[in-house]
Amino acid sequence: MLIALAVFMVFLFVLYYRRYVPITGLRFMKCSDLRLAQKECPELKLLDVRDVSEFMANPWKETINISLGRLSYVWDQELKPDDSVVIVTPKRSAGFLAARKLKKAGFTSIFYLQEDCTACNSLQRASMN
Repeated sequence: MLIALAVFMVFLFVLYYRRYVPITGLRFMKCSDLRLAQKECPELKLLDVRDVSEFMANPWKETINISLGRLSYVWDQELKPDDSVVIVTPKRSAGFLAARKLKKAGFTSIFYLQEDCTACNSLQRASMN
């Protein structure tokens, strides 16, 4: 019984760690930093890891939408490991999980957008016609 409890506690710790603790090398970015980075590096890729249903309800221009569950399998269709990638998602834990998956795939320049930039127009809504 004690061993089962210890295994369960280790499982919970690993689950918590992977979801809520950022990876080393992940850089945090604010809206103002995003605008400057887009001017300095026009090939900067914005990766939106929301589900397709969430993305279609509120799409953002110039973002690549690959949902978190599909990221490990289809990232190579839109991204290359030498790209600078900014992860855009309202869920912090989803951003950290996406960063882990990208780092495992060989990406070295990974950023996480900390703020919701819809108010400051760094991310503009796309019209879905």
